[in-house]
Amino acid sequence: MTVAPSVPFDIQNDSDQNFIIHIKDFGPVSDAKITLRPLTVFVGPNNSGKSYTAMLIHSIVSSYRNDFPYPFYRRHMSDELYDLYEQLGNKIKTKTTTTINSEINNYAKTLIKRLEKDIPEQIQRNFNSNLKDVVRINTTAFNISMPRSGISIEYEDGACNITHPNLTLKADIVFEKQTRNVNTYVDTDGSIIFKVPTGLRPDTFFTLFDKLQSVVNSKILGPIPTYSYYLPAARSGILQGHNAITASVIRGAPYAGIEGTQIPPLSGVTADFISSIITMPREKSNLSKHIEGLDSRILSGSIAVATDKHRLPQIKYKFLNQDIPLHRTSSTVSELAPFVLYLKHIVNKGSLLIVEEPEAHLHPANQIILARYIARLVRAGLKILITTHSHFILEQLSILLQASTTDAETRNSIDLRDDEYLNENDVSTYFFSEIERGNHIAKPIECTTTDGISQEDFVKIQQVLYDQTIRVEKDIL
Repeated sequence: MTVAPSVPFDIQNDSDQNFIIHIKDFGPVSDAKITLRPLTVFVGPNNSGKSYTAMLIHSIVSSYRNDFPYPFYRRHMSDELYDLYEQLGNKIKTKTTTTINSEINNYAKTLIKRLEKDIPEQIQRNFNSNLKDVVRINTTAFNISMPRSGISIEYEDGACNITHPNLTLKADIVFEKQTRNVNTYVDTDGSIIFKVPTGLRPDTFFTLFDKLQSVVNSKILGPIPTYSYYLPAARSGILQGHNAITASVIRGAPYAGIEGTQIPPLSGVTADFISSIITMPREKSNLSKHIEGLDSRILSGSIAVATDKHRLPQIKYKFLNQDIPLHRTSSTVSELAPFVLYLKHIVNKGSLLIVEEPEAHLHPANQIILARYIARLVRAGLKILITTHSHFILEQLSILLQASTTDAETRNSIDLRDDEYLNENDVSTYFFSEIERGNHIAKPIECTTTDGISQEDFVKIQQVLYDQTIRVEKDIL
């Protein structure tokens, strides 16, 4: 092995590295191959599999959960992870170049073992269903594969099998006096090299351990987002009812050990949504500055979180210096509030935010404003997936795609900010269509900076309405 590294290891900055998932016979979808780009858009008729596919992607990313904490405390770590941590610590005490092949491969096995358990669990939890219930009607098996990572999930006859590539990773730690931080490289023979300073401080070791995890995660799973958040449809109703659900559970809690407690069945995405509202942090996320003015432009007020006398978070709509409870606001306010709050307090860069029908209850002019903020968030480093029926959102995104190649004067003439644009490799769009009853496929829609996003489906509907208008006007005349 040569000590001189050839290529810095930074998979997140490789624009060609997008998470790809291939779905067969899952829910109503018989075939869909989705490339998750910074902005992914699902369009198509109702009941065509858009939400099923979005929830499945959320389940896969949630299974990954890149939430191993820095190992400050033993109680936060699994036994396997702690063993790896100790082995690594003993090796680097030598302060000489050392091979950690066994350690890095042991961690890979730990991660794969966890995925084999977590992926089926997350799918069942988020869909609130057994795996047999999410197989496409009139079929007996589903298959989900991720080509970039080589992982495949197949369910058939009551059994779920997960296959994965046989990885043999090679890694070395190299100590250098002139190195101040931990840097990761790929050597010419594919080995991973961790360059660390000779005077290794405890916090530097934590960074090394974290980078080791990131390298193995990317090798096994490919370019998957760090975390996924899901905003379901009908969120305004869920949001207004979350206090009632919470109160019901708390009232029944004293009887849990005596006669059990009845909790209403909820899908995992709905339960997570309610939980995130109840436990809403007060700190700002690193994306909050990129949505400044969104609530004031669309709602003529602002969305904020306060606490009641029981110190539970309460969402307020501030209008003309008055705090208005959410249940007394319009459907537009309660529908947009979760989107605003997630971006202000929960979602961070590098994550995936999935939003079902972001246009719900929004006037067309406000849908256009929202589309521009979506582009700003993409520029800021957030991955977004939306399901939509809005011609206005799609048209605005199409214009932002075309505007990426225009000059500043043209962009200023249509009131576009510098960060309101989309590059060709930023966007992937899919049309979900029925090929036979109960059988849907997802077809990619062309997205180019020349023509924007094709809107053939909407054009067909507009043509029908136009023909009807002509016929009626002819009859009137």
